[in-house]
Amino acid sequence: MKTLYKIALFIAVFSVWSCKKDRGNYEYTDKEVISVKGMESTYNILAGLNITIDPEVSSNKEGELEYLWGIYETNIGGSYVPVMDTVSRTKKLDYVVNRTVKDWFLVLRVTNKNTGYAKYFNSTIKVGSEFSRGWYVIKTEANKTDLDLFLTPKNITPISKRENVFSVMNGKKLDGNAMILKFFHDYKALKDGVYSPAGTLTRSLFLLSDKEASVVDISTMKEIHDVNGLFFEPPAVKSPGCIGNDILAYYMVNNGQLHSITFNGPTSGIFGGRKLRGSDDLPYNLSKYHLMFQTSTTPIFFDETSSSFFSASDRSIYLTAVTDATTPPPTQLSANNNNKKLLYMGVKTPAPSTGVAIFQDKTTPTLKTLATITPNPAAFKIIIETLNPTDKIYNGSNFALLYMDENLIYFSVGNEIWSRNLSNKFEQLQFTVPVGETVTFIRHRKYAGTTTEAPYSYNYVMVGTKSGDSYKIRMFTKAAGNLAATPAFILEGKGSPADAMYISPSIVTNSYPSTY
Repeated sequence: MKTLYKIALFIAVFSVWSCKKDRGNYEYTDKEVISVKGMESTYNILAGLNITIDPEVSSNKEGELEYLWGIYETNIGGSYVPVMDTVSRTKKLDYVVNRTVKDWFLVLRVTNKNTGYAKYFNSTIKVGSEFSRGWYVIKTEANKTDLDLFLTPKNITPISKRENVFSVMNGKKLDGNAMILKFFHDYKALKDGVYSPAGTLTRSLFLLSDKEASVVDISTMKEIHDVNGLFFEPPAVKSPGCIGNDILAYYMVNNGQLHSITFNGPTSGIFGGRKLRGSDDLPYNLSKYHLMFQTSTTPIFFDETSSSFFSASDRSIYLTAVTDATTPPPTQLSANNNNKKLLYMGVKTPAPSTGVAIFQDKTTPTLKTLATITPNPAAFKIIIETLNPTDKIYNGSNFALLYMDENLIYFSVGNEIWSRNLSNKFEQLQFTVPVGETVTFIRHRKYAGTTTEAPYSYNYVMVGTKSGDSYKIRMFTKAAGNLAATPAFILEGKGSPADAMYISPSIVTNSYPSTY
């Protein structure tokens, strides 16, 4: 019979030490020490599979040892007290992990029946599914968007592929051309149609095309919301731009309008009404390029209508105008009404917060500038350098910053992949795509992982291309910012790729920036 234990009892038990009653003779004995070997700190396992743990257990005191294994769910939301289920009373654990896909705490209690002393040992069980680990590729085929999944059972290099997993599991594709992926480990979805503290934090993947959006439960690949269900009122125009977060909220741009969801308190995972530009509700049209810093509360957006930057908050219905920095060195380009078109913008470092942008002048389109941005809303600073037509980046596209690595930006010029050093302006050819292939995106992603995730750590510059009805995504390692001569491996499939993202049970919301 399963026994339920309140987790609060564990906190008390952890601090209990075995002792002898003071009888006044002040005779002391060694404290009992129970030790366990062969119990890992973390286990990764697919739901429904068996886990076997046979630890070595010893005590410095005589007596018969008895065992109790229990499991309880992690309480990420903090909205209720979890309980523990007893799953075994033998030293060797042989247990089918029939638990939902998420993190669980596994506890072993060892008790010396002779002395009454007990000690607790714990591990984390990361329960996954066939969808919870692998490389996801969002792609376009015949103006429809879908997902391919490349499976990685042993290390970061895939060994097999499942095509079109989104449409296979949901019976439909998304309309429009694929744009970007974004993962959240803490998306607050409804459970069985109602808000439930026990089931709100859902490991979820957002898929964005230029005409639709969808969020799926990564454990099942089942759709939680389509683009209509993501908003309190279905949008009249379906035109997703971006999705991301700061430390307090999620933000999503649709049809150039900004919406948000707060992290705090119970929510249903649905974005609120659009934010207004001032009390007069002036028109605005936000770019898909943004600066959302997951370590701060200063998301930055660019209004293409007024050529102005704005910040935002989940606690306000208004966009927030930013103020130009005046302290030396002052800003070199005003953040407000600067008559610029934004060609690209992305996050370079989260702390201190910095971004990089490329502008084109609306009056003189031949005038292009490369900018470094310090996005303090109260002292917004833009330092610019004018690009020469002879600079390779002047005619570049498919821009990609190295996030928290070397001070470089990558871009394509035709079938060539170039880098530009943001410190000294040095440009270098990094790779030439074979004739017949067209570059569709460049992205830098990396993941250090934990000790148990070491085989899955990586740091790649990804170059996506299409040729006819097929795609390739080359995964390049780099040294001092220079790409290796050949990729570590290549993902191949049907369609035109727009983004690639590695998902595992250890990936969390802040593992990757939401930047293009």
